[in-house]
Amino acid sequence: MTIFRAYDVRGIYRSELTEEMACQIGKAFGTHYEGGSVTLGRDTRDSGPSLEKAFLQGLLETGCQVFSYGVIPISILSFITWREGRAAAAYISASHNPPEYNGIRFRTSEGYGLLYQKTGMLDRLKARDFRTGKGSVAACSPQEAIQAYRQYVGERLKLAAGLKVVLDTGNGSSCGMERLYQDLGLETVVLNGSMDGRFPGRGPSPSEESLSEACRTVKDLGADFGVGFDPDADRGIIIDDRGRVVPPEKVAVILASRRYRSGDLVVSGFDCSMILEKELHPIGIRVRRERVGDVFVANTVKESGAVLGVERSGHFFLPEFQYSDDPFAMSLAIAQVISGGERLSRLADGIADFPYQQKGIRLPAGASTDQVMARLLEQLSDRNPDTTDGIKIVTDSYSVLIRPSNTEPLVRLYVETCGADLPVIMREYESLVIEALPA
Repeated sequence: MTIFRAYDVRGIYRSELTEEMACQIGKAFGTHYEGGSVTLGRDTRDSGPSLEKAFLQGLLETGCQVFSYGVIPISILSFITWREGRAAAAYISASHNPPEYNGIRFRTSEGYGLLYQKTGMLDRLKARDFRTGKGSVAACSPQEAIQAYRQYVGERLKLAAGLKVVLDTGNGSSCGMERLYQDLGLETVVLNGSMDGRFPGRGPSPSEESLSEACRTVKDLGADFGVGFDPDADRGIIIDDRGRVVPPEKVAVILASRRYRSGDLVVSGFDCSMILEKELHPIGIRVRRERVGDVFVANTVKESGAVLGVERSGHFFLPEFQYSDDPFAMSLAIAQVISGGERLSRLADGIADFPYQQKGIRLPAGASTDQVMARLLEQLSDRNPDTTDGIKIVTDSYSVLIRPSNTEPLVRLYVETCGADLPVIMREYESLVIEALPA
């Protein structure tokens, strides 16, 4: 399976992604930016230092001026790239994937995800057509970047003193970010707060299941809310004061209805719940769907002038702060919403719930995703499918999305319904997907 995914580079360290390949990708990236200034960082994975060193070598051989921050949240790296006027950023991480994976992520000069497949980088990589030069590297302080970010967001927020937040940093790059919340007047409780690239605390992916300890802690300590982060800290999962994970779509509805106004635009991933339209359209806020993938949503937010972007996986984009996905700004904006005394649980309960289930169906070795999706499209041709991103079927009572994963050899099935027939619908469409797999 190729390591060049839809919006980043990702694979198993050594068997799929090697130091040699990282160096070559660094050369392609540095060539694209003509030896300009590049900001570089990584998460806490054990393979990070070695891959970062190799990627850096590639950048230096194209003449880039590199500002290296080591372990730092990608949202902070994106912010400092934009704030310092640098040409681009690169980040060594495989996001929420297991610890044996690693990858390379790319950011534009304004900090949002680079659609690198449209840049010609892969053509240069294939042809080994690289710029040559003698670059330089400066070791930079992640703490100073975080402090600059704190001052920036602090000027844009009004928070009540004494709010208590539980931060599950998941042994990733957000470890140490509690100081941001403390400096802005919040009391913090930290779980899984030591940097460890094996992610022993609760694993790399923040979910309702993996955040169960954080949910109990919020409830037991009477905290106002909690946040769970992934290793690169571009995603944030919110927990309410009753110890329940709040779906990202509900978080988006709360933010949009409290911070923005009629006529504004919210961009959502194609797999997001229909509660966005049902809750926001009546108050005049428009919703635009974009294909699944944080980079695609980020680019559409930037190009469309949207006030908010959201993905079901927990990526949030708040351009009032920056164009990068930013769980810190999102969670602090939630803190401002409840600073007036409202309980987050009450706000969440005021938004309708629709039964929802997601399932990943693994492809057999060597199976072609394109062939599987083509068979499914033929099977579902009489149901008016929307093929913007995969295959989506929408009726008056339910919606189904079938799409290939951007990061794993899976076909993902998402089912949402207004009624009590979720198991029936899931079984029907799961059977159709299995029938479409090669024997």
